[in-house]
Amino acid sequence: KSAAAMMASAVEPDGADGAKWHEREAMSARQPSSRAAPASDDFGATSFQDLDISSPPPSATMTPAPRFESKATDDFGARAAVGVAAASPDLLVTVSNPSKQGDGISAHFTYEVTTKTSLPQFKFNHFSVNRRFRDFDWLHAQLGLKFPGAIVPPLPEKHAAQVSTMRVSGVGCSAEWLETRRSGLQRFLQRVASHPLLHEARDLSTFLEASDEALEAWKEASKQPKAAYMSVLGDVRQGLLSSYSRSLSLLSSDAPPTVTAVTDVACQQMSNYTSALETEITAVHKHSKKFIDRHRALSSSMSGFGLSLTKLASCETEINPTLAKALSAMGLSIDRMSGMYDEQASRGSAAFEEPMKEYTRLLVQCKQAIGARESALKHYNAAAASLASKKDKLDKARAGGKEDKASVLSREVQEAEELSTVAKKEYEQVAARVDAEMARFQREKLADFKEIVLNFVTLQLETSERIQSAWRNLLPHIEHLDEDRGQFAEGAQ
Repeated sequence: KSAAAMMASAVEPDGADGAKWHEREAMSARQPSSRAAPASDDFGATSFQDLDISSPPPSATMTPAPRFESKATDDFGARAAVGVAAASPDLLVTVSNPSKQGDGISAHFTYEVTTKTSLPQFKFNHFSVNRRFRDFDWLHAQLGLKFPGAIVPPLPEKHAAQVSTMRVSGVGCSAEWLETRRSGLQRFLQRVASHPLLHEARDLSTFLEASDEALEAWKEASKQPKAAYMSVLGDVRQGLLSSYSRSLSLLSSDAPPTVTAVTDVACQQMSNYTSALETEITAVHKHSKKFIDRHRALSSSMSGFGLSLTKLASCETEINPTLAKALSAMGLSIDRMSGMYDEQASRGSAAFEEPMKEYTRLLVQCKQAIGARESALKHYNAAAASLASKKDKLDKARAGGKEDKASVLSREVQEAEELSTVAKKEYEQVAARVDAEMARFQREKLADFKEIVLNFVTLQLETSERIQSAWRNLLPHIEHLDEDRGQFAEGAQ
């Protein structure tokens, strides 16, 4: 069995993770491109901006973009990709009940993961398991490994400092910290469950329903590479792409200088776009945090302001009751406004700051998906260069009458052709998946940002109206001071 054949069998996913490759997004008929149609072997002539984000992904039966000659498809494209309910309405996952386990250096938190489903890959319709953060981390890594080019939803931050402090001091983490992590883990699982491809992964179903012992056994099994593949490549570094990279790098060392590498313009545009977007969203998050912190500081200062007015009113209670009453009303009103600003800050953090922070983590996952495409293209170019080099050597050997050497080189050329075919197919599959994922990302980002901005602006208006109402209701108490001054003067005499 040839090396390429063994490598091809090694890189193909199994079972529910099987040959489910997404076709490239259809070009928008309403926005035709001014570019000429790319040559069939020009894998990067189509612009990233030409991706159609105005409609759900096309069915797997549609004709792929010209550059995908192998016709590799991913039939999850036939399903809607926008929104949780659209992708997998029969898989509901919740995370609850964070619980501390163990003491000292072995202390950690577990979370109850509850699943309700009618999908056939699960044994039961309703079940729960307990998982710790490292189990979520393992699932996240496996999804990135098994589905190169997919945008895997981000995990919440690890917060190693808080956990280390808990282990050393024995003092538990705050309820706010636990809730932030719990909600982040739940959001991760719900997004995976709603993903049109990832929700069918065997690693996900094992994570959701296996016992602790079965999960650990599955983890160990997932570390073991396939024997046929390892017999060809030996100790290969696992990465985002299929594992034949080492063979390609070994074969491409003597590539002739006349070989022109295939370029991927759309991939470079995606990379530039996500980098710029990450920079700007990071800046938005930074300044939104300052804006929200300002309201927290205002809440604190107004609380002190209201308390000081209340104390001042107590000094005037016997001397000038009407003034004392007005100052007391003002102090209470400002204290209530302090609570409004604090609520505004808390809700603003949840409605805007945290989503912006999560989007920066999501963009890291986008860049990893794009990086998988770049790596796949690099491996394809390496395989093509290796093939050209071996063909050149074979031609020279035949021209020199070296039949024995030509026979050996002929077999090497055949294997290099097989390797090049595998590399090309892998690149096409990853490129198609990244195209579909980035189009889905754009659609969901539009919906997300509309909701984020609308909620934030609505919150500002509601708070402003409540603050204005509080000041307006206070005004009559102040205006009546002059009317009562005569009565006070007569009382004082």
